[in-house]
Amino acid sequence: MGQPGNSDIAEEIFTPDVVFHNPISPLGVRGIDEYKAFAHRWYRGFPDRFFAVDDEVIEGDTIAIRFTITGTHLGEFAGAAPTGNRIRVHGMNLFRLEDGKIKEVMAFFNPAELYDPLGVSVPEPPSYD
Repeated sequence: MGQPGNSDIAEEIFTPDVVFHNPISPLGVRGIDEYKAFAHRWYRGFPDRFFAVDDEVIEGDTIAIRFTITGTHLGEFAGAAPTGNRIRVHGMNLFRLEDGKIKEVMAFFNPAELYDPLGVSVPEPPSYD
């Protein structure tokens, strides 16, 4: 299986209190340690994952990146045993920088593109009532 990326780079590119909002983590991912754990779940589930930058827009301390993630489900992910199925997820990340480091990330993608090939139901979003 593929090796994880260098998660030590997180300290170089993120603020210590980084917040990562995304459709598969309803409570968000807060701080570098939680971000590393989130990334390692992806590494385990999709050891051949590839994150392609399809387009980018940079304006001041804001960066928008349109991406495509591909990979093969070869490890446990989201409670699903490996299926060998391929994923192809299209989305966009919006980064907000503070003092040259990433302070906040908002990821936008259709979770069904990730979960359907794994045979996993898309979780209900949290209720804020």
